[in-house]
Amino acid sequence: MISSLKLTEMCTHCGFCLETCPTYVVTRNEVHSPRGRIEAVRVGINSIGFETCMYCRLCETACPAGVRYAQIITPVRKSSTKKTLMEKMLENPKLLSKSLKLLGKVNSYPDVERVMKFVKPNEISEPLENNEEGDIILFPGCIESVIFRKTVEKAYKFLSRNYKVKIINGCCGLAHISNGNYEGARKLAIKLAEKAKGKKVITLQSNCAAFMKEYKEWFGIEINSYDFAEFLIKEGIELPKVNDTFTIHYPCHAYRQKLVTHIRNAAEKMGIKISEMEDPHFECGAGGDYWIFHPKLSDMVMNIKRDKIAKSGVRKVIVTNSVCALAIRSMGYNVYHIADLLDT
Repeated sequence: MISSLKLTEMCTHCGFCLETCPTYVVTRNEVHSPRGRIEAVRVGINSIGFETCMYCRLCETACPAGVRYAQIITPVRKSSTKKTLMEKMLENPKLLSKSLKLLGKVNSYPDVERVMKFVKPNEISEPLENNEEGDIILFPGCIESVIFRKTVEKAYKFLSRNYKVKIINGCCGLAHISNGNYEGARKLAIKLAEKAKGKKVITLQSNCAAFMKEYKEWFGIEINSYDFAEFLIKEGIELPKVNDTFTIHYPCHAYRQKLVTHIRNAAEKMGIKISEMEDPHFECGAGGDYWIFHPKLSDMVMNIKRDKIAKSGVRKVIVTNSVCALAIRSMGYNVYHIADLLDT
């Protein structure tokens, strides 16, 4: 992999990235912009902008020079004790479930208060498990398996009509790589590839699917991964009809990997009427664990996202990434995964 310093030479300072960057949009400060962060890496400044990056990587979609922003910013991002503990919990959804239940009882610290503002104590569950050696793998995703278990159950039930499904719980490593923990992410990628044994891996987290598709670029590991909606469309699976109107949020990494086309196609195949929000790919404000550790900037981004959703004129939002769902739900909207609509 080319060094991050060498990659900074690709940046032409055109500024096309600025308006795609949520932290620049809310601060109008170049320190918190992709261009500013790249320049800080180039000149060797330890900028606060490295840590304020939401790692949505939407700047990459706007860059005419093809700057590999993630490969520039990842090596200079520093984890912390809190983030390391968070990563360990995400790796083990059972531990995550127990930890969230415990935190709900000691709601007296700022970070804990922040989490419990978005998570309802009565929705925290043990992850769904099975012991089958399936034809395909269902990888719910770390947050999804614990906070949105009903969605996991619906997806498992639907897929089981046509396939033998093995459930693998865990973390894809996106949380780790976004915190600069390359080695932690690599180990999780290896672990998942070994468990999958070449079978199709279907995840309920669109951003996880996007990251899995980058395993080869990051780690030299190939995995046959699919976003849930992508699998439904590519397999030509018959879907139930839903006579209702929704707007759709496009998770950032999924948008960059063009997976949102499948989400939209699945909704249209179900007969769903789609009322567009403004800039459906604009960052939701969650940013992985960003919403916990950078609450002020996160809330500023969420306020903009709330207004963009409002322009759709509907209250029902299709959201296929769990932290996005938590953020958008906190704005007062009703959130639905594609899997939630399969038994209507």
